[in-house]
Amino acid sequence: MKKSPHIVIVEDEVIIALDMQQCLEEFGYVVDDVCTNTADALKSIEAHRPDAVLMDIKLENGEDGTQIVRYIQETLAIPVVYVTAHSDEQTLKKAQVTKPYGYIIKPVDEHQLNSSIQIALFKSKHELSPASRVVCKNNRIVLAKGHQYDLLERQIYKNDIPVVLTKKERLLVGLLVDNMNKTMTYETIERLVWEGKPVNTATLRSLIRRVRGKLGEDIIENVTSTGYRIRMHKAK
Repeated sequence: MKKSPHIVIVEDEVIIALDMQQCLEEFGYVVDDVCTNTADALKSIEAHRPDAVLMDIKLENGEDGTQIVRYIQETLAIPVVYVTAHSDEQTLKKAQVTKPYGYIIKPVDEHQLNSSIQIALFKSKHELSPASRVVCKNNRIVLAKGHQYDLLERQIYKNDIPVVLTKKERLLVGLLVDNMNKTMTYETIERLVWEGKPVNTATLRSLIRRVRGKLGEDIIENVTSTGYRIRMHKAK
């Protein structure tokens, strides 16, 4: 069973915090804590080690949420998404210095809330060194040969046209994209795509051939005697 992402909310307006918590729980997240100041936030985040943090920029007693974001992201390796009512240039410039994983402008839209967290989780999981950074445009990961994979729709595109895939083909492509930094073993692919049902190697190879037939031979790389990985378009 897929683990539900854990979130800590740092927000001093109680009604807004509770509204976000309710929305997140309806989307399947686990809210570990709601904090109203930076001191409590740091204690909670260090204790819970959530998958992501929602951070208000302006907190109670004039505190600035940006002052702890760099520590959260660089030392604890937890992505932060800002939630703020302040969209003025000065506030955004100050926030940009901390290199957050996203911004949400109040009033909070539940779908924007969900998509912002999903993108933050994905990007933080797959951050690479500058020499091999993944290209991401409009929530889409750019694959080899100009294909694009939409992180929210779980859909692959070729020349901006959606490629029609079967359920198992979509599962395979999504699995490889989600684990783009590593080779997925034959056994792992078989277990996850066929949901634990017994399957032979020939069946897996047949699935790979069908996907390659729709996307191109070079899109999926075979790592000899190990498994498969998807080829990405690398930033220059």
